[in-house]
Amino acid sequence: MAVLVAFLVILGGLFAFWFVTGTGPFTTIEPSTWAFTMTEVTDLQARGLTGQGVTVCIVDTGIDPQHPELQGMNLVAWRDFTPQRRSVPYDDEGHGTAMAGIIFARGRLSGVAPSANLIAAKAITSSGSGGDVDIANAVDFCVDPNGDGDPTDGAHVISLSLGGGSHPILGSTTENAVNRAIDDGVLVVAAAGNDGLADDGDVESPASVPRVIAVGAVDRQGVIAPFSTRGDNSACAPPFPRCDPNEKPEVVAPGVDIATILDQGRYAYVSGTSPAAALLSGIVALLLEEHPEYRHDPNRVPLFKIALMDGAQPANGQQVPHDDRYGYGLAKAAGTEVLL
Repeated sequence: MAVLVAFLVILGGLFAFWFVTGTGPFTTIEPSTWAFTMTEVTDLQARGLTGQGVTVCIVDTGIDPQHPELQGMNLVAWRDFTPQRRSVPYDDEGHGTAMAGIIFARGRLSGVAPSANLIAAKAITSSGSGGDVDIANAVDFCVDPNGDGDPTDGAHVISLSLGGGSHPILGSTTENAVNRAIDDGVLVVAAAGNDGLADDGDVESPASVPRVIAVGAVDRQGVIAPFSTRGDNSACAPPFPRCDPNEKPEVVAPGVDIATILDQGRYAYVSGTSPAAALLSGIVALLLEEHPEYRHDPNRVPLFKIALMDGAQPANGQQVPHDDRYGYGLAKAAGTEVLL
């Protein structure tokens, strides 16, 4: 029985959402090589791409840098925005470490972009919840970690495996921070949400922000996961500017039974749009290594997003060019690279 580590979304709060489908330590754990093959991560890695020189910021429950799979990871900045305000990196829930493992693992498992730099911003507490202002401040930290007003030493990619109620008219504090990051040329990836079985009508915030890359989840057969949230693309006018290329979600990625790590040296198989978003964030890091001209260039953010969608592979039976659940299709790393 999957344990749901998701919480009811309330106004003003954002939550990490996922399912733990198996926990360890395991004597053996099978890496999710099928997910890398399906998304063509293996094609880019075969050319020697590892994320070198690219910085990914994860806003989540923190990071356990002592995990054996994260030894040698380049953690370049850390900040705790929860009430604990601890100066030493930690993770008291496990979700952030699990997302980091998908991107950075280097041991029994292999991450998508293990040589990328990591900025870790803890804005989600041990209960799995976080305040809108704290998460917005964490996003701002991703962009300018030393606070000198120069974003060039900040993240190239912000990975947000979290979500909350959408604020389509005025925008939440988090949505405003996300838009500022994109204005500085940062690519923002966010989980679409896990309410597919009791759909509330749209992807979660900040995945709902037009320029954010919202990611749904599929299984190893490429079939949409039943929990993956449907986008509301019925209107093409404010406050829902959901015309192409901003229909939601943008793409899907593997998000069912993904092998990763947890805090305290543990391993797990996890499911949700959270791991799908983390995997897609790693793909973005690989592409930015290959195409550095797209880093911190706000004029190229929409071009990158369009290339990612044009390079996606539609699923059998999905509506084209866009489907409210599959988006523009399954993210294909090599296909996107050709278009950049």
